[in-house]
Amino acid sequence: MRQSIVVIEDDEAIRWLIKKVLERTYDVHVFSHVGNAMKHMSQYGHPDIVMTDIRLPVIDGKDFLRNFKRSGLYGDIPVIVISSWNDDATRQECMDAGAEDYIAKPFNPEDLINKVGSVLKKKKKEKSDSLLS
Repeated sequence: MRQSIVVIEDDEAIRWLIKKVLERTYDVHVFSHVGNAMKHMSQYGHPDIVMTDIRLPVIDGKDFLRNFKRSGLYGDIPVIVISSWNDDATRQECMDAGAEDYIAKPFNPEDLINKVGSVLKKKKKEKSDSLLS
């Protein structure tokens, strides 16, 4: 079974690019709104990764990240933030809120592939380590 990724990004071109880059390896589900992504997750189960922009319609992406990571239901799902804000303060705020990684736009597709792979490898190792404990 292929690993799944939920992407929350309001920019249609970025959604298309992320889907094209990752769909050869993963099941990629793209959404422009948090509500649609959450509905998908409630119907189809937990993805292996959530990727989110921090400038989103309706809810601030940083608020979504904090709430998502605090939730008992989804808190263990790794989140990668993708944002055009490339300052250290924003990056650190997202990491402190629970993001596994941060990708600044514009990004190199190869970097996207590598970061997703790295986060999934870390998640697999943590799961394996917890089973051995």
